[in-house]
Amino acid sequence: MYPKNQWIELNAFSFYKNWQTPSGFLCGTYASSVLLAYYQDVLAKPTIPVTTRQPFENQKKLIDILQPILQPIDLPTVPLQISFGLNWYFHKYQLPFRARSTSIGSWQRVTKRILAGEPVMIGLAKYFGSTYGNHWVVVHGFYESNDGQRYYKIHDNWGATEKIIPARWGNGTISLQEIKTK
Repeated sequence: MYPKNQWIELNAFSFYKNWQTPSGFLCGTYASSVLLAYYQDVLAKPTIPVTTRQPFENQKKLIDILQPILQPIDLPTVPLQISFGLNWYFHKYQLPFRARSTSIGSWQRVTKRILAGEPVMIGLAKYFGSTYGNHWVVVHGFYESNDGQRYYKIHDNWGATEKIIPARWGNGTISLQEIKTK
């Protein structure tokens, strides 16, 4: 369980402030790049080949690799498409991770992963009131009040790294799982 009426959050997202989506259609690719980079930069996990990006470098080469895999024709994405593409990427570059997705909701996966020290990508749904419309973001914090109000702190791919949004906007998640080798 977690304490209520206080933010539970990860740090170090200000580095990605300038990692902004040039158009709304690449938000799945850009959110994926932030997720992978955080694992490489902060958690020191091998989610990006060192020939592609050194820790705390920009994401240009990473986007060039991810975009044709995740969004080859610039169309909007769904959780299964993103997780399938990331798993193909991990397999191709022999990286010890797999992407897991959920198709509906977000609260359970987000709280579990944040408490484990890991960020989570979530899809935002216009249908649930998202002022972003349908969009991908990276969650790095959550808050629940005693009266049940729930919020996320997100990196939104448009320059805001501390944006607070209602958790009810979330619909679908992408999280990473490290594969332990024997």
